[in-house]
Amino acid sequence: MNKGLILAVVTGAASDIDVLETALALSRIHESHIEVLHPRLDPYRVLAGFIDGVNSLGTSDIVNGITQDIARRHQLAHNAFNAWVARRGMRLGAELGRGKAGVPSASWRQYEGTYEGAMTQYGRLADFLVVAQPGSGGRGTQDAVVEAAIFDTGRPVLCVPAGVRHVDPKSVAIMWNGSLEAARAVGDAMPLLAACGSAVVVTAGQSEGADPTDLVERLVVRGIEARTKRVNSPQDLTPAALVDVLEEGDFSLVVMGGYGHCRLREMILGSFTRQMLAEAKIPVLLAH
Repeated sequence: MNKGLILAVVTGAASDIDVLETALALSRIHESHIEVLHPRLDPYRVLAGFIDGVNSLGTSDIVNGITQDIARRHQLAHNAFNAWVARRGMRLGAELGRGKAGVPSASWRQYEGTYEGAMTQYGRLADFLVVAQPGSGGRGTQDAVVEAAIFDTGRPVLCVPAGVRHVDPKSVAIMWNGSLEAARAVGDAMPLLAACGSAVVVTAGQSEGADPTDLVERLVVRGIEARTKRVNSPQDLTPAALVDVLEEGDFSLVVMGGYGHCRLREMILGSFTRQMLAEAKIPVLLAH
């Protein structure tokens, strides 16, 4: 019987296979069914952001082009899902309590509307979400997917770098500053931390709340081998510096808070979180 539910978000991009394979690896650790979600955008909502000043003929042409691109992405995402299911010999459907033991199961979901609507409807019901790594520019499709996953679900989100097709919690880095976001990330990551070989709490400067040594003590109580690692100063705590720390430590997973700020009544990723996600070469688990 499956004990959890993982939501893997596919967009018709080349990264879909990375998301699917990582979700499968996570499902084996977390004993979970995998729901694969394709958010199919409403072309008129896509157009709404830049419709001013476009005449009716131009609008029609733009809508047709957007509609064709949406249909193309949908077909690519669905083809990737079907090929993955066939290659992995997976059970189709969400019969969580049935089927042959040890055989993973998956189901297809699609939502027509916005990324925020898709995450609200499906993401809030999952134990984990798995999404592809966003870019550094902050304006692409994947950036919108990641922001909706982090800020509209209340669930932990695993961001997968390009070319990574697994999650192995043998050595976990926890980015700790004592914030609510960091605390939520650690709490949400407990099923993975319980399976890990060791954890290192990375910190710089003073914590907002609990000291990193206190976190280490609580991890040890839970049977998790843990220690602290301090970056020299808060000024050194940059995304590039942290990526270097992760590479030096040979970590396989990062756990951190997902930070953002409000723009036009919507939450968007803060520059630190965005850069960290864009530059990380291993999966990053975030919670907001």
